[in-house]
Amino acid sequence: MSKPLRPLIVEDSPEQAQLLIHELSLGGYEPVYERVDTAEAMIAALERQTWDIILCDHYMPGFSSMDALNVLQGKELDLPFIIVSGHISEEEAVAAMKAGAHDYVMKGKLARLVPAVERELKEAEERRKRKQSEVLYHSLVENLPQNVFCKDASGRFTFANQRFCHAMGKPLPEIVGKTDFDLFPTELARKHEQDDVRLIQTGQILETVEEHQAPGQGKIYVEVIKTPLRDARGKVIGLQGIYTDITERKRAEEAIRASLEEKTVLLREVHHRVKNNLQIVISLLRLQAVRTKNPEALDTFQETGNRIHSMALLHETLYRSQSLAHVNFADYIESLCSHLFRSHAQKAARIKLERRLEKVLIDLDRAVLCGLIVNELVSNALKHAFPADRSGRIAVELQTTPQEQILLKVADDGVGLPWGMNLRQTKTLGHQLVFMLTEKLRGTIEVTRDRGTAFCITFASKQEEETPNSRGVPNDPTTAT
Repeated sequence: MSKPLRPLIVEDSPEQAQLLIHELSLGGYEPVYERVDTAEAMIAALERQTWDIILCDHYMPGFSSMDALNVLQGKELDLPFIIVSGHISEEEAVAAMKAGAHDYVMKGKLARLVPAVERELKEAEERRKRKQSEVLYHSLVENLPQNVFCKDASGRFTFANQRFCHAMGKPLPEIVGKTDFDLFPTELARKHEQDDVRLIQTGQILETVEEHQAPGQGKIYVEVIKTPLRDARGKVIGLQGIYTDITERKRAEEAIRASLEEKTVLLREVHHRVKNNLQIVISLLRLQAVRTKNPEALDTFQETGNRIHSMALLHETLYRSQSLAHVNFADYIESLCSHLFRSHAQKAARIKLERRLEKVLIDLDRAVLCGLIVNELVSNALKHAFPADRSGRIAVELQTTPQEQILLKVADDGVGLPWGMNLRQTKTLGHQLVFMLTEKLRGTIEVTRDRGTAFCITFASKQEEETPNSRGVPNDPTTAT
């Protein structure tokens, strides 16, 4: 099947024009052509309709291939231009190619005409596609809210969008061909040069934030992303970059950071003051205890003081912590147990403290509850589990289970609890607090009475949000074995 072709033939001889058409027909084309032999006729033909290719004689009376090239270039049309001549020297052919001709064919060797036409039509189509792609690219980058630029492998600018030109205060012709040293301060230009060299050598994308300050203007922050440009063989031949002014974002981040630091300092001060106030309460209890002769009252003052101290210690831990949102509960238990053993120094001298503590982070609210639980259980064990100078051990365990729960266990090898004793109905404040605080944690508690006493408490590692239906709902009944 013949392929349609619209050649414009610039030839003064109708017979020669027919030979060209005949050759094209033999090559599988169906030419629809027009013949012209003057500049005026060629201009009119180019304005009248579109053409696929121009086949031009080199010598014509009053008109030449060079004149025809000038007409074509004056119309700014990208059409394949092939010189078909019986008399053209090699020097003239080279000069014509430099002037813009795409190929030349001798009339005595017209067998080369069809391959030359096919090749030039294909290359013209590729040029059109590239031009369309470039037009689309330029349309996109000109409408981007960022500054876009391209450089060659030597670091010279080959393209910049209007936003980039506006930022530089220069038109595009004054940017193309220049380097960073022509546009930026020396120190910044040197950094750009180092970044570009590394990108060209490695072919890796570069992302960075830079400080820019044009003469007479304030400092701005820009986020820069540079990517390699490669040729058809994959070789890096340059780079393209895009940078965005993030000054407002940086200022907002700095304002947030300053505000956060201010709030952090304030929160630390609050924890410090709360701890100090609780210490004052403890001191008042001690002063009151000095005036009390009743042993039961003295025990009450000490127990209350230890409970308050557990809360004061928590605020001290937060005051010294990097995070004000969570407590490293293992460290907190260490400090709390050390204090309790000092408070019961006479009995604690015969008792060994064993710790198996994983690093577990707990929020402040639940840390207070857990701290009070540990305080009660360890205090009770020190006071009641080892009567009559009996020695033994108290073990405190903290870990996260595979079911994403926190396990807190306090066990001793003392005399144990009386069999048949209902812990939920005991009038002992310490046990009542343990069960009440466990319910507040929405956890479960298991009490084991085998060769001593062990309290095992589990609760969710992540704090559940309270809902109206969940407030005050009791947990599953405690099991005691």
